[in-house]
Amino acid sequence: MDQKGQEYAPFDPKRAIRIYASLKKYLSLSCYKIHILGTNGKGSTGRYLALGLMQNNASVLHFSSPHILDFRERYYKNGNNISQEGLEQAHCFLQQFDFIQDCSYFEYATFLALVLAKDVDYLILEAGLGGEYDSTSCIECDLSIFTMIGKDHQEFLGKDIKDIAGTKLRAMTQLNFLALQHYNEVVEIAEQIAEQKKVTLIKIGQWHQEKYRDILDTLPENYLRDNLLNALVVLDFLKKQLPQKAYELDLRGRFEALSPSITLDVGHNIDGASEVKKALKNQKVNLIYNAYKDKDIREILTILKPNIQKIYILDIKHPRIIDKNLLCMILESLKIEYEDFKTIDTQKKYLVFGSFSVIEEFLKRYDAK
Repeated sequence: MDQKGQEYAPFDPKRAIRIYASLKKYLSLSCYKIHILGTNGKGSTGRYLALGLMQNNASVLHFSSPHILDFRERYYKNGNNISQEGLEQAHCFLQQFDFIQDCSYFEYATFLALVLAKDVDYLILEAGLGGEYDSTSCIECDLSIFTMIGKDHQEFLGKDIKDIAGTKLRAMTQLNFLALQHYNEVVEIAEQIAEQKKVTLIKIGQWHQEKYRDILDTLPENYLRDNLLNALVVLDFLKKQLPQKAYELDLRGRFEALSPSITLDVGHNIDGASEVKKALKNQKVNLIYNAYKDKDIREILTILKPNIQKIYILDIKHPRIIDKNLLCMILESLKIEYEDFKTIDTQKKYLVFGSFSVIEEFLKRYDAK
């Protein structure tokens, strides 16, 4: 897997389709397949859906990405990450086919999920950063859920929200659910594509929030409510029994309270920062931070600035991480006090935020302590 390098590069939009066409006849995929696409909220929407299906005595595989500490986190099967033995068996199955060697990292991870789903009732497939050209989009799914679509990965998906939304929404299947959106253009484009494709589009709206209010109110007021709502609407559509209170999310880094003084969030874009700001309200925190150089770091920190007491820069060795001198220049221009992260003061409140890599590095240090 490490030899395959980046998750998508070099990118070939036809490669996954070609490989899947060769692999498909060797797979046993009689399960109900649910595709989750979008910018923010894919992981927690999928996990809430998996928890709801399991509560209805169904067997489920939830494929999500990326992982934080262990590759097996990508494969959540019936309440646990897949075992090392199960992963190895799936790997050995794929390795018998010469054509599988052409896969990128993420494509290979996707096909592992298809092997691991051979004996489940439901397969929940989370797209990567893409949509119509994502490797998960070459699988014929029964239902698609589009979570909030925002500005991220413009170098792959397009320069503005219309381009990004179009790339993702053109992956529609016959039955599609559209989550509450921040941008009106997303809803308009979704309606246009659904009409062109002659497929069903169900828009999740304010009336759904009222319908499930009693369940949603058992969660704190943060972005997880919208993602739980997505799952509840789909579970209801599938005629599954709904819970009396919110499922206990067992997915790392989703506004996770690691301790009374430390919150972890894998948010890494403008919309993610806006949702975290809403959750923080007027609370001041010390931000343990770093970010990839392709992110709009200045805008993200401008959004969070009213809630920041001080930034502690977490050094990370990663080819996509912004140059530290450049990050310091941005912080100085925004007049945000900063220093290098060294240790936790239990008397202070911290938010660890910036990317999956930030959460990974922090947890490695935290667990080592």
